Amino acid sequence: MSSEPLLTGITQIALGSANPAALVAFYRDTLGVPVLFETNGMTFFQSGATRLMIGAAQPGQPIGGDTVIYFEPRDWTAAEAKLEQAGIAFLHPAQVLQHAPGRELALRAFKDPEGHSLALLGWRAI
Repeated sequence: MSSEPLLTGITQIALGSANPAALVAFYRDTLGVPVLFETNGMTFFQSGATRLMIGAAQPGQPIGGDTVIYFEPRDWTAAEAKLEQAGIAFLHPAQVLQHAPGRELALRAFKDPEGHSLALLGWRAI
């Protein structure tokens, strides 16, 4: 049996939306996630090695659900401040998940305008 993993990563995450244009504006303008391209009513973003696709929800598809998308900030303090200035209402103060010399792994949850669960997750200096 090979020691190589069968899967190499998550290529894409799809979000169904009741109002794709408004949700695209939130991810593009508020969160600053770069748009790759648009096609057939879907918008594709690039976030690290993973694409995010936003398109119209399919009939009967619930909006929000139980998925959480975690974004790793380049600069924790700057990202947190910019999102707060943009009107993001974080659900709680940052939770420290782990400590390491000179830094801590922190998580801070929030929601997009349609109720999808999002969070900042990454290392920050202490």
